[in-house]
Amino acid sequence: MPAYVTTLNQILALGTIFLQIVVVGLLLNLLFFRSHTNPLLLFFKKYTFIFGFITALSATLLSLFYSNVVGFPPCELCWISRIFIYPQVILFGMELYKRDRAIVDQSIVLAVLNSLVSIFHIYVENGGASSLACATGGPGVVSCAAVFVHEFGYITMPLMALTTALFTILLLVNYKYMSRN
Repeated sequence: MPAYVTTLNQILALGTIFLQIVVVGLLLNLLFFRSHTNPLLLFFKKYTFIFGFITALSATLLSLFYSNVVGFPPCELCWISRIFIYPQVILFGMELYKRDRAIVDQSIVLAVLNSLVSIFHIYVENGGASSLACATGGPGVVSCAAVFVHEFGYITMPLMALTTALFTILLLVNYKYMSRN
């Protein structure tokens, strides 16, 4: 593995930790300090679609980079997760172009489905469901339990996908809440 991949993994792990802190902060504000005058919630409402687009585009480009440039083969659960991430680039891009706010519900559904797949993938990766074909691998099948990125003792690719999905969900839930009168 080239040295730049190790550096990239560490940068992405730090970015994941930062995004997890943002997710917790946003969640706490939505749960306990919910107000239409809350400056943090107003900030995220204002930039919802820019943050959503950047998050979805980054996840898409990084997944393609890891599989096509670095050579980490995606497993079945990775492919399923990608099914829910890739369309979000188009949805958020259309939103930024059209500005009609019609994608919120569809994007929440995609992000929720992605988070469920990511949670199951983390479970498989940590030894759960070891009897599944995806977990064991085989001829021509990449094991979903294979860990290609493991930084700071807990940051893996499925956790990165879960973090981006949760961030997207909270962004859009905040947008819906802050858009109410």
